[in-house]
Amino acid sequence: MGKESDGILSFPIRFVHETLGLSPNQISVIGFILGMIAAGLVVAGRLEAALAALAASQIVDGLDGGVARRYKLQSKRGELFEVVFDRLNEFVFFLALAYVGLASVRMAFLAFTAILLITWIEPKSKFDPGFKRFMMYFGYAAMVMFHVRGFEIALQVVFFANLAGFIVGTVLVDYRFQQTIDREAITRREREISSGIAQPPDDPPSFLSKLFS
Repeated sequence: MGKESDGILSFPIRFVHETLGLSPNQISVIGFILGMIAAGLVVAGRLEAALAALAASQIVDGLDGGVARRYKLQSKRGELFEVVFDRLNEFVFFLALAYVGLASVRMAFLAFTAILLITWIEPKSKFDPGFKRFMMYFGYAAMVMFHVRGFEIALQVVFFANLAGFIVGTVLVDYRFQQTIDREAITRREREISSGIAQPPDDPPSFLSKLFS
């Protein structure tokens, strides 16, 4: 969730901060606790209640950033808290699914590893496919409606979507880096030409420059 959800959550954003007096970090902690409860409910065999708790944690997860943006309370520490809590919630929930046999341990670790990769590259690439906890509801629906291992399939989607997102993000970062180098080279060349310095022949354009031109 991000800026696009702030309008939808306008009332609860005002309520939790102005009425309840909660700070963004306190809201993040509440969302984290709800996520841990969701994982515990999976282990206890109460799957529907687990998904309800997971949904509540995601809603709360949208409030901390909304409060921070609306009331100008953003901080690096708050952003770190949110990322760490989100990743811990996902990791524990995936492991809970594996523990009760609704998914394989291998797929749980692969999905989480792909999420870590996209988390690492996203601040630089500004690209995130967003396939994480939301896929758990589709996994449950597939399990109930089609009697398949829905959560295993959901984790596979999480893995492939985030791995693809990481690859795309890496390409975007490399392209932007190349753009910066090219701009600096053009500026330096123009400065040298204006100073009367002889220039060597132009280098051929990079693969990414040709791809995105």
